[in-house]
Amino acid sequence: MRKPILLLLTLLILSLQTGCWSRIELNDVAIVTASAIDLAQDGKYKLSVQILKMKMTKGMSEKGGSSENATLILSAKGDTIMDALNVIQKKIPRQLIFSHNRVIIVGEKLARAGIAPAIDFFSRHREARGNSYLLTTRGEAIELLEAPANFEIFTAEEMREEEKASMLDSASIRDFIYRLFEKGIEPTSSQMQVVPLSDQSSKPTKEDEQGLGLVGVGIYRKDKLLGWMNRSEAECLLWLRNRMKNTVLTVAIPGKDKSTGRVSVQLISAKTKFKSNISGEKIQFDVAVKMTGELFENSTKLSMKEMNNLNLMQHALEKEIEDRVTLTVKKLQEQYKSDVIGFGNILHRQHKNDWNKRFVARWEEEFPNIEVNTKATFKLIGTGRANESVVDEEELEK
Repeated sequence: MRKPILLLLTLLILSLQTGCWSRIELNDVAIVTASAIDLAQDGKYKLSVQILKMKMTKGMSEKGGSSENATLILSAKGDTIMDALNVIQKKIPRQLIFSHNRVIIVGEKLARAGIAPAIDFFSRHREARGNSYLLTTRGEAIELLEAPANFEIFTAEEMREEEKASMLDSASIRDFIYRLFEKGIEPTSSQMQVVPLSDQSSKPTKEDEQGLGLVGVGIYRKDKLLGWMNRSEAECLLWLRNRMKNTVLTVAIPGKDKSTGRVSVQLISAKTKFKSNISGEKIQFDVAVKMTGELFENSTKLSMKEMNNLNLMQHALEKEIEDRVTLTVKKLQEQYKSDVIGFGNILHRQHKNDWNKRFVARWEEEFPNIEVNTKATFKLIGTGRANESVVDEEELEK
């Protein structure tokens, strides 16, 4: 018994004394924190990488700093991503590594042409991470790398934190590739833009304080971008995919005296169930959305002590949910003809034989014709610290 133990200890000591032949020292590498891919005028791929300056990061968290001095952006063109990367590699004395690549940004021109050839590199590279976020942007992807970082040391980290904290859907390289091969569902990607921090509805100017913001999602068919959905529509996609994140729902409620007030609720939970039915060539989906939320603002004159008022608010919220789901599905069917929700995937699970025999080969043509009926149920589980309407109290005092 002692001999095997001694042999094991000897081998362990020898392994600790032997260096790894493939090891690369930290001062010999250039860490890529973000990648941006655009389609150049000549049809070549333009790869841009944000590289962390190791000498600049020491003490950055204490002294502060921006991505302007913490990172370096290098770009090159090539017939493939690997060609472009090889050109960049020859510009610097350190070896580029992608193990810390947080985000991959694709410009609109390339996204509309098809991004599968570009992201193929990131699906094969041994260092590339499958959980790196995939972003799409109007204009060129490199613009996001050059944007200021307001809350983090460098832009890539700010984009990653924005994705994690946002109320919109997010997609990784792994998620996107999975949807490319999965039947009955199409890919999406988050849309990120440089926006003015004061007002995201206007175009940024040089005088405005600018930052990075998620403004919607990109809708794809296969690997080609078809167009965009705004924040409201993107939130609705989350409800339908049972991936709701913290969000607020606001509705207008007309009063008896012809005045109109609004209520805002913080959504707490959401559960969506789908039931499909096939009758001949007709496909019908019944979508049941159940939500709970807490009342955070009430500018109506309705008191929450009265059950009728509570029911009135809940019915208004239910109608708002149903209207938003109906409009979102209609836009996907009529404008984009892209099933990013995954109705085909659901049909496959619930009617496997019919799906395999009749619909899998022609789902793109069938999806715009399916009938979708939505029924929402909303329950207020809290009204905050006040039951009476503050608006009503103020009017009484007058």
